[in-house]
Amino acid sequence: MTTRIKSCLYYVGGIITGIVLSFAFLFVFANKESNDGLVMYDSPQQEIDANYFNVFQVISGGSAALATVPFPYENNGMVVLFPKQQGFPSFYDDQNIKIPENKKVMQVGTYTYKTRSELQKTVPVVRIYDK
Repeated sequence: MTTRIKSCLYYVGGIITGIVLSFAFLFVFANKESNDGLVMYDSPQQEIDANYFNVFQVISGGSAALATVPFPYENNGMVVLFPKQQGFPSFYDDQNIKIPENKKVMQVGTYTYKTRSELQKTVPVVRIYDK
C-alpha cells in the first residue's frame, strides 16, 4: 500500500473510532442520569404497616410524591415515595392519601435523594396493591 492510502485509512479509522466512543460515552451517562436514585425491585418486598399518608413534597410535576406516616401509626414519621400509578390521580402538596381497607402498601424499591441541608436520604418506594 502506498503511504497516501494508509493515511486515508488511518483518518477514516480515527473518525469511526471517535463516533463509536462518543456513542458509548453518551449511552453510559444517559443511563446514569435517568436513574436519579431510583432502584426498583423485580417483585414487591415488604408490606408497610400504615393506611394513611401525608404528602409533603411532589416530584416531577405530580408524577411522584414524598409522604410521611402520621403519628397514630407504628411507623410514624417514616418517609416513603409514591410513584404515579394508573387509576390514581396526580399528587399535590399537603395531600392526604388514605389506603382503602381492601388494599395494602408494599415496598417496590428505594429512592435516594439529598435534603436541603445536603444530607443523603434513602426511602422506600411503595405502591398500592389489592390484599
